[in-house]
Amino acid sequence: MKFLKKINKGFVLTIIVIVLLVIHLVNVEAKRSTEKPQIEKTAKEYIELVDKYAILPEEYQKIYTKIKNEDEANEIDEKLDKAIEEQISKYEQELKTKMVDNKTAIELQKNILEPIISQNNDFKQSVMTKYDREIKKIKKYVFDEDQVTVTFDSSIEIETKYMEGKKEKTKKNTQKAEDESITLKLENGTWKIVYADFKVQPSAVTEMFGLF
Repeated sequence: MKFLKKINKGFVLTIIVIVLLVIHLVNVEAKRSTEKPQIEKTAKEYIELVDKYAILPEEYQKIYTKIKNEDEANEIDEKLDKAIEEQISKYEQELKTKMVDNKTAIELQKNILEPIISQNNDFKQSVMTKYDREIKKIKKYVFDEDQVTVTFDSSIEIETKYMEGKKEKTKKNTQKAEDESITLKLENGTWKIVYADFKVQPSAVTEMFGLF
């Protein structure tokens, strides 16, 4: 009889533990569900930030077709380099407000954008005038304690101004990307970007259009 009581007691304790665990998991999932809209908003804001700084200001979106000499070409080149440097500096400052407090993470995302701007702004041949990524479908949220990775499909609208002979033309293209992702971390109650993995980068523009 005592043996049965011990078994019953153990069984009851096990049931209690299971119930408490289920309640905990339900509460965690409910909290995560309420966080998803803010996570999505933060991810979209980061994408808008990248789109914004992938394009130089309009005053630099110019193709020079009548360069008189090498000195003038060097002067234009230096002007463009300075504009890119200022663009990257502004981008870095905004990254600090959107990303985790981690110098390496910020430096990594900054270094991804810098060559992209340079490669797509050749003042003699072509310049990218629009780069617009839009999340079309969020496929999943994978939570790991205070971090989450959002996987999504997106579309990217790109416009490039280029020279064909003596005529300036514009090409437009829309690319689709699957299984892109952004990882975020909750810091002091705010979701911050840790890393973004984009499948289509602006550096692919010339290949897409077959310009060169």
